[in-house]
Amino acid sequence: GASRGRGHGGSQVRSLTILRSLRRTGTTPASLVAVALLAVLVMSGIPGCRGGSGAPVEGAFAPDFVLPTVDGTPRRLSSYRGKVVLLNLWATWCSPCVEEMPTLDRLAAEYAGKGLVVVGVAADEDPAVVKAFAAKARLRFDVLMDPGGATGTQYGITGYPETFLIDRQGRLQGKVVGALPSPGSEGSAEWKARLEALLGG
Repeated sequence: GASRGRGHGGSQVRSLTILRSLRRTGTTPASLVAVALLAVLVMSGIPGCRGGSGAPVEGAFAPDFVLPTVDGTPRRLSSYRGKVVLLNLWATWCSPCVEEMPTLDRLAAEYAGKGLVVVGVAADEDPAVVKAFAAKARLRFDVLMDPGGATGTQYGITGYPETFLIDRQGRLQGKVVGALPSPGSEGSAEWKARLEALLGG
């Protein structure tokens, strides 16, 4: 699986980083539009493309798993069926992961009434560390433990964080490599529109 130290370096989505670089070098607006469309494709997933060895494709059922909460209560991913799930694979030792926690928490609170569930899967070895972090950050979403990184292997991730968008039927509908776009940043409007479309407006 994705092991300790394999983070995505604090970048948001790789194509969004490309956007910023193009703007600094004065690339034409037409080119910027083309790259912006690429950013949307990267965030929403491209049917038939595989993001890594064994990575599930868009439209396929999300690989199911059973993992314990920080308190040891087992949770099965498929038990959230009927909800839209934002599945975030992260770790407390990953600085981009820590930085995106407020964004995930805001999404969990803002869209809970519309049927969104945010599920964080932590790759840390020690549940006490994760429990203390979640309490200090006052996270309002489920945090599960995956010390062996098996879930990351199931989902074909290349590092942390990576986030998967799963519809109410349990099918994968998008993926973000790196931290989610924060409110007001490049790509945030496209990502929010994608999420709201799955939630039904």
